[in-house]
Amino acid sequence: MKPTSLIVRSHASFPLTDYNYNSVTITGYRGQCAKPLAPSFRNISRQYFQHEARHDFVGEAVLFAMLVIAAAVPLVSGAYAVIDLCRAFSRL
Repeated sequence: MKPTSLIVRSHASFPLTDYNYNSVTITGYRGQCAKPLAPSFRNISRQYFQHEARHDFVGEAVLFAMLVIAAAVPLVSGAYAVIDLCRAFSRL
């Protein structure tokens, strides 16, 4: 024997709507994009580079130069060691 479905479907076709709805008119609306009130990203970055970035630039440039020098010292020392090794092998 086949099981019977417990779902009972009524024959209502559409949901009831709210009959008291009134559309709202917006005065001054012309169908165009509104101007954004927040500043654009370009203006934010321009203000940052004009005011805040100048204060940090000198300190960051000095720190970057120190890091470059600290990284270059072992590389130069390694290059001299390789040159000395090549000279030692060439004498054999």
